[in-house]
Amino acid sequence: MKKSNLLLAIVFILCMSYLQAQETKKDSVIQIQETSIKEVVLNGKKPLIKNKIDGFIYNIQSDPESQSKSLIEMMKKIPYLAVDSNENILFKGNTNFKILMNGKETQLLNNNAKDVLKSIPANTIQSIEVITNPSSKYDAEGVSGIINIITTKKMSDGYNASINFGTKFPKQEQNAGFSLNIQQKKLGISAYGGGFLRNNPEIEYQNYQRTSSNYLDQKGKISGKGNGGYFNVSASYEIDSLNLVNVQFGSNFSKNRSEDVINSYFYNQNLLSENSISASNSNSNGNGFETSVNYQIGFKNDKSQLLTLSYNFNNYDYNLTSFADITNVLTNSSNQIKQNNSNKNSENTFQIDFVKNIKKMSLETGLKAILRRNSSDYDAIPESVLNSDEFLNKQNIFGAYFSTKFTLLNWNFQTGLRLEGTQTNVNFTSTNTEVNQNYFNLIPNISISKTWKENHSINFGFSQRIKRPGIIRLNPFVNKSNPYFEISGNPYLKSVVNNDLMANYSFNKKINLNIGLSYSFSNKIDLKVSTYDPSTNITRTTYQNSSKASRLGLDYYLNYPINKKLNFSINGNSAMFFINGTVNDVFVENNLFTCYVYFSANYQFEKNWSVNSNLEITSKMPAGLQNTTNSFVGSSFSFSKSVLDNQLTFSVSVNNPFNKFRKLATETFGDTFYQNNYIRDYYRSFGINASYKFGKLKSEVKTAKRKINNNDLSN
Repeated sequence: MKKSNLLLAIVFILCMSYLQAQETKKDSVIQIQETSIKEVVLNGKKPLIKNKIDGFIYNIQSDPESQSKSLIEMMKKIPYLAVDSNENILFKGNTNFKILMNGKETQLLNNNAKDVLKSIPANTIQSIEVITNPSSKYDAEGVSGIINIITTKKMSDGYNASINFGTKFPKQEQNAGFSLNIQQKKLGISAYGGGFLRNNPEIEYQNYQRTSSNYLDQKGKISGKGNGGYFNVSASYEIDSLNLVNVQFGSNFSKNRSEDVINSYFYNQNLLSENSISASNSNSNGNGFETSVNYQIGFKNDKSQLLTLSYNFNNYDYNLTSFADITNVLTNSSNQIKQNNSNKNSENTFQIDFVKNIKKMSLETGLKAILRRNSSDYDAIPESVLNSDEFLNKQNIFGAYFSTKFTLLNWNFQTGLRLEGTQTNVNFTSTNTEVNQNYFNLIPNISISKTWKENHSINFGFSQRIKRPGIIRLNPFVNKSNPYFEISGNPYLKSVVNNDLMANYSFNKKINLNIGLSYSFSNKIDLKVSTYDPSTNITRTTYQNSSKASRLGLDYYLNYPINKKLNFSINGNSAMFFINGTVNDVFVENNLFTCYVYFSANYQFEKNWSVNSNLEITSKMPAGLQNTTNSFVGSSFSFSKSVLDNQLTFSVSVNNPFNKFRKLATETFGDTFYQNNYIRDYYRSFGINASYKFGKLKSEVKTAKRKINNNDLSN
């Protein structure tokens, strides 16, 4: 840990101790003066964590830090979750999981989760449900589990709404958003939306690669701009006490532009043999639309019975255009490469769910069909780069599940089976080549829990999950914007089955304590593979089902309210990763011990002032079969003030005040080469946020209890 960050933590603890001593002294004087109490008012909050048999619910509104942080920043505090150096969310150290919004998968979070979660203020979210061992009613995709973001709360006739705005600099990030809930007798409407702007100033990076006879040194500068927006609305109408219809639709868009200049020096036997300057720019844009209908039917004779019919349609189009002008300094010659990649993705989903209670046993069963069509039309100029084709991927998934919950000998059980059949057809138009894959998976699941003395609980679980490759990994488009490196997908990838064993203990009273031990393993996992071609001096990276991976991890969480004003929490994990596989028939190992710790302290002053301080420590991490990322330490301060009966909240923050820049490094190793890539990125930042909440509602906008959740696909 850097001395500046350690000193920061010590100073903060001393300040909090002094403030606590002053408050204790003040309280003792008040107690001496008062001789009688006429009225007692209890302002209780909901418990921070509520345990479930398959996970837990983290109550965002009960956490005072939610007033000044974005949603992605709050996820650093939640058990089993972390955020890596590139602001990607990790679930038990894994990037393969599913994110739902109000129990429903949304295309918005599938395609642009990082930017969206950064733009949502945490104080507009009610809670986050973390499902560590999903039951059979969920699709089998999502290796680590499911994160469900809950935005609405209980309400009666009336409305509530919120608006928010935030900005950060010197890396310019602006975001604005809103949420609205209306309930009028049998009609309920819920909507949310927002937009964001990104303007990243120019930063430096370097790529270094060495083989037995030569080495490459690249120095570059890159800058970029981007913007995006999203909107979602859901309307529910209660026809009568037994019939409920819910209609939902949403749309989103994003645009990005980047400029990149690379100066490359290639040395053969320590002699400069190539020197080129590549100036490139790229433009990308994505547009998505989704809509769904859910019809829920109840039964007079049995109130526990529910039948739900659901349909969902969504499409997402993504286009990328890049242009590179490459000049050879030694020969004073130049050439140009222009590449276009147009992706179109559409999906139709049909689903039937049935729920019934038999005595003290809850039964759930259902059928589902997902019909997908993904296409990519890509070309390059000049065509001599051999990178032009039309790629079509059709995938049909048919599923059936059975799940049950019951109690036996004071133990709670949840178990079930899910059968999924997958049909995949891949076609390359120019070569008339087809790839067909048909397979079935029978996915078991079991969760066991017991609670005693109301505050102690223990959980055990086993599940299997499927990881299907998404369009990004399947698309054979080859990105050649860097003359020494080529990156492409692999249309021949197959799905991967992950096995997960876990045990968890939690204690929730004044102190919240959570400790989880888990072991997961997969065979033939589709990881990145990099190979070096000495004849062309090009390193090619793609994906292959040639690796095994396992993780033995300990996840821990502690929240301790020292008193009514000062709160301390720690969230972290320690894990051992075992990764091995073959690259060009050569055995490769990447075994690594890792740790992640996030310390947080919050102090509540009088008149709705609060101050937060955080310290984050992340060790070196594996990033694939041949890759690792460097360790880093981060810190932050934030101050917030609420006025107008807590309806209007302002906050200011400073992240990493003692470090203007940070080095993000990725090491890649092979049997014939070693590669180091690093970026010197801005680390210190300042932020300002404001949010306004108004209206009052007391019960929930009714929605169908069973909805379509396509949790079967990873990017």
